[in-house]
Amino acid sequence: MLTVLEEPAPRTGALTTELARIVARLGRGLRYRTRAAREALEVTQAEADLLRLLDRHPGIRVQDAALNLGVASNSVSTLVKQLTRTGLVRRVSDPLDGRAAHLWLTPLAEDWIARVENAREAAIERALTSLDEDDRAAIGAALPAMGRLAKAIAHRESTPQ
Repeated sequence: MLTVLEEPAPRTGALTTELARIVARLGRGLRYRTRAAREALEVTQAEADLLRLLDRHPGIRVQDAALNLGVASNSVSTLVKQLTRTGLVRRVSDPLDGRAAHLWLTPLAEDWIARVENAREAAIERALTSLDEDDRAAIGAALPAMGRLAKAIAHRESTPQ
């Protein structure tokens, strides 16, 4: 009888741990460096996440926003109510389905997003210029794989476990 030996799965534990640590540190650093711009509107982190999503996906429906953010639809609805009251989000009923609504940023929110993104990009630019050319090249080379990793994580989050 012939026994087929399978190759052991590649060890990703150390990579997973280190990548999670670095991504968390990058996130904390960027939140710190963009705090002044973020606090200008006095929005929570969850509200800021929704505003950034609406910037990337204008007209997205509440349910789709919830899937994208990995939260319950009622949580997004609560955020939308708060952001609508403060004049940052416009909620427009879907003409084909009165129960659904499409979400749009107001000009005030669009301006805020631009200021936060400018602050984020400036922080990244300053950090990149402090690195040597080899490090910048390595980061640039890793971007396509990091993009695929982000999509894989987003896909897994929107799929029930």
